[in-house]
Amino acid sequence: MGAMTFPAVCLSIGSSDSSGGAGIQGDLKTFTALSVHGLSVVTSVNAQGLAGVNDVMPVPEAHVRAQLEALETDFTLGAIKVGWCPTVGVMRVVGRWLRQHPRVAVIVDPVATDSRGIPQMTPEMVAALGEELLPRATVVTPNRFEAALFAGMEECLTREDMEQAATTLRDRHGCAVLVTGGSAGSEALDVLAAIDGLRHFSTPAHPRPKVHGQGSCHAAAIAAGLARGDGLREAIVAAKLYIAAAIASAPTTTTGRSVLWHAVTVREQVIAPPVKQH
Repeated sequence: MGAMTFPAVCLSIGSSDSSGGAGIQGDLKTFTALSVHGLSVVTSVNAQGLAGVNDVMPVPEAHVRAQLEALETDFTLGAIKVGWCPTVGVMRVVGRWLRQHPRVAVIVDPVATDSRGIPQMTPEMVAALGEELLPRATVVTPNRFEAALFAGMEECLTREDMEQAATTLRDRHGCAVLVTGGSAGSEALDVLAAIDGLRHFSTPAHPRPKVHGQGSCHAAAIAAGLARGDGLREAIVAAKLYIAAAIASAPTTTTGRSVLWHAVTVREQVIAPPVKQH
């Protein structure tokens, strides 16, 4: 039997989520489900359950740098997903390393607010994200709360708000911007502002919207698509189908909280409601 051709490679840079739903753990599950080999660089170790984060232990900057450098010999990166960076110093370390690898697609999931829209970053961290990470991004995937925070808007609720935020951030930072988590009546809406204009992606709204891990793993799924050679729009559509299937299959704990189920089959993804582009 001949040696297996090495699959496409994705790197996840972010926090360890002890619940296994998001962060590094969720990203690695997503990569495997989408036939991509996952690498990880841990920026913080979170004491985290499905209800929230109890404690955060940032990883020292020197060790984040050492983790990044340890991967350079053996792997050819197809894409990099950047999630939670707990300090300005860690953002600078990651940003400097990304600039040394200019040809690799970079997906930035800013993790700047919680699911209720409450900011998780200081103003200094928001500024560092814009200076260190977004100029290197292929696409950034803020939810509508994060998009409003970064764009300096009071709120981002409507389709028009999402379009304004996405366009503002694209023009400011020079990267594509996918604002996620919008609601358009009975549809779940994402708005992309890229170099060729605006594009909407919508699926029927799922009756189980509060499933832990969906934002983080959505960005990881886009990274997997780009690593496999998909174009940005193709990667976004495939990621939305995967997340829809993982939400539909999400198990619920005895406390009533749900977490993404990553072991959805290709067939489950194919028969998920189609993604409308317009």
